[in-house]
Amino acid sequence: MHMNRLIIIAVTIVSIFAGDRVAAQEAIGTVSRILGEANATRGGDTRALSINTSVILNETVSTGTAGRLEVTFKDNTRVTLGENAKLTLDQYAFNPTSGRRKIRFRVVGAFRFVSGKLSKLVRSDVNVTTPAAAIGIRGTEFWAGPIDNQALGVLLVEGVVRVSNAAGAQILNRPGQGTNIARPGAAPGPVTLWPQDKVNRAIATVTFP
Repeated sequence: MHMNRLIIIAVTIVSIFAGDRVAAQEAIGTVSRILGEANATRGGDTRALSINTSVILNETVSTGTAGRLEVTFKDNTRVTLGENAKLTLDQYAFNPTSGRRKIRFRVVGAFRFVSGKLSKLVRSDVNVTTPAAAIGIRGTEFWAGPIDNQALGVLLVEGVVRVSNAAGAQILNRPGQGTNIARPGAAPGPVTLWPQDKVNRAIATVTFP
């Protein structure tokens, strides 16, 4: 009787841990487009990505030289990475009825963000962190990445974004507006309308041929 009780307890504990692993690895999006090599890393394990591959929470997905990767999330948010870029999926919760409306990503390199349903909800919490600044998002499409020897440039395509760090903040609220951060730790520079040549060069870094 005592041995049977121990077996039941052990099976229960294993089931709980297995359930936790499944929950932790719940797919939050899929690879919708890919060019070149791209990988996903989590907990020291690395796997190659391909079209329709699922991505899961707490993974870092990355591209190689000349690579491109587009990930489409459950709410239709799309993030496109340029070459040698990394996207870490820190938090993702999309359940409007329960009030869970949060995205937290970290990105290194050039990327384009196109909002899905989550960013357009009232009281949504969407934020992308880069090495030079955090970008708060509201119903938006924008590009961000290193450009013209600046640590970070941010270009607004549609909507509103707030670019901020410990040194200052700028709000972009007109299509074509951009701001630059010269180096990590520097404040976001003045908001200006980017010339078409600069816009083209920025967008080209995340465009699929």
